[in-house]
Amino acid sequence: MSDRREKHDPAEQDILHEVNAHVHEAARRFEGTGPERDRWEFTCECGAPDCRVPVSLTLAEYEALGAAGRPVLAPGHSKVDAL
Repeated sequence: MSDRREKHDPAEQDILHEVNAHVHEAARRFEGTGPERDRWEFTCECGAPDCRVPVSLTLAEYEALGAAGRPVLAPGHSKVDAL
């Protein structure tokens, strides 16, 4: 059985973060000026090579994670450290 960390590529987390930034940018265009009630599908940034779990967040929730320097993580996931 292989450990998911064995194949970890630090660039993968960067790519997923960039994808989420593009989702955020597009969502801002559609969100409008009213209260942020819409939920948007971001991608988990845990860094596991086989993880593509969607994470449903409002723009305010996504922006709060970014402001705190925290990655988007699916429930029960944690950021995989590079070996």
